[in-house]
Amino acid sequence: MNRVKAGRIRWYTGGFFLVSATLWWLAQRVEFRYSDGEILHHFTTENVSPRIHRYHVDGHHIRYVEFGADTLPVTILVHGAPSSLSFFSRFYEDTAVLNRSMLVGVDRPGYGYSDFGRAITSIKEQARLLQPLIDRYTRNGKKVVLAASSYGGPVAAKVAMNNPDKISGLLFVSSALAPGHEYIIPFISAAIDSPYFRWIFPTILQVANDEKLGHRKALEEIQEGWASISSKVILIHGREDGLVYFSNAEYARKKLVNAKSVELVPVAGIGHSMMFDRPELIRERIIELVTGEGSLPAQISLNRE
Repeated sequence: MNRVKAGRIRWYTGGFFLVSATLWWLAQRVEFRYSDGEILHHFTTENVSPRIHRYHVDGHHIRYVEFGADTLPVTILVHGAPSSLSFFSRFYEDTAVLNRSMLVGVDRPGYGYSDFGRAITSIKEQARLLQPLIDRYTRNGKKVVLAASSYGGPVAAKVAMNNPDKISGLLFVSSALAPGHEYIIPFISAAIDSPYFRWIFPTILQVANDEKLGHRKALEEIQEGWASISSKVILIHGREDGLVYFSNAEYARKKLVNAKSVELVPVAGIGHSMMFDRPELIRERIIELVTGEGSLPAQISLNRE
């Protein structure tokens, strides 16, 4: 009987470690990022030749990639969480955009190949780490457009607050801009934050959760800067967004008191999947900010009064 019990204990113990090792192995392979080689393989065409760059700031390593002609106006794309510069992949070969703007995809700190796994929960610090990009493309009085999604929105907003004379346009897509106006799943967030269970979850989710839990405080720290944004601003947000509530867009619209213009584009029937459900809407708005061309039907536009 003792031998049987001992055998079962060994079997259960071995099974536990096998399952644990499998979960850990799987977790390490969920990354949502393209290596340099994959970028060159997927996006190099007759019309597109990606140029991969890196820079260093105080021990941090940031990767960004240029798509399109460097003689065109620049649009910097800032992704949300969890993600990487690959989030905007559908635009990197989109000739409608590339004929008008050079796109610059950047891995935000902690994602992609910008110190993957090293979370930066301060929006102010993330904006500081992206400042070399702004400096690179705004020499000789040039300006850039910023297009951002979800958590990338407040990072782009802070960059614009820091550089009011260098940003010509801001596009916020489903962006989390108002403190406390987003949904957090308590059980999942607590599990990822726990030292006992954290290791089960992919590194990219750990980084996203760290950002999520500190997001309200990080947003509160940048609220005094909204009045410094002076560029043209477009906010696209789904009415049914249950993750980053529509009230985020309404909040930002009221705070942008000195923007050149503010347009809120509410989209009915769409949640937090705007990039996948309405990519053409994002494409048109990027082009509009870069060139000043085009407009959308009045029924989905809402201008500030």
